[in-house]
Amino acid sequence: MSEIKRKNRFGNFLVWTLFSVALAVVLHFVIVQQIPSLMTKRSVEAILARKKTTEYNRLFYNDLSYAGTDLVVMSNADMRSSIGFYDVSEKPLKIRVVVPESGNYWSISLYAWNTDNFFVRNDRNAGAKEFDLILVKAGSKYQAQTGEEVVESATTRGVILMRYIVANRADQAELARVAAEQSKSFVQSVETNQY
Repeated sequence: MSEIKRKNRFGNFLVWTLFSVALAVVLHFVIVQQIPSLMTKRSVEAILARKKTTEYNRLFYNDLSYAGTDLVVMSNADMRSSIGFYDVSEKPLKIRVVVPESGNYWSISLYAWNTDNFFVRNDRNAGAKEFDLILVKAGSKYQAQTGEEVVESATTRGVILMRYIVANRADQAELARVAAEQSKSFVQSVETNQY
């Protein structure tokens, strides 16, 4: 085999290798980086459309789910949920959390726009029965006040999800109690000059 053919083969191999690496980088960026954010955007838009609003920084209190009515995909049939979508690009967001007294399972989870779960608390590790989470964007200069816990989100938008388990969905008194406990938690924007 001549030296020219050998160099051409090596050149072709090098070109195809570089092309393959470049394609892998692009596919990685699209699949790993962009698809989760696009799926979150579509899900949030669908839920807000069902709620007939475009509001961020608000909690929506959902009843027990029945086939075809659950806003949280594949949710537990014995679970009430509160869901909200946050935007901390301009102001911090206060999440007032009240842990139910019932002893049933309860949790709060915060998700970044790319679906990363970056914060979780439940009834067993909450510490206090009532507390304030202050959700801020990355690099915020917000200083926690007494009784506040600052939580930094990697993305300026994301999802808040609270779950409340109902032990007996046929017990109307329990359903009313859980609904009352659920409505005690809320979100509100924080007015501050330290952002």
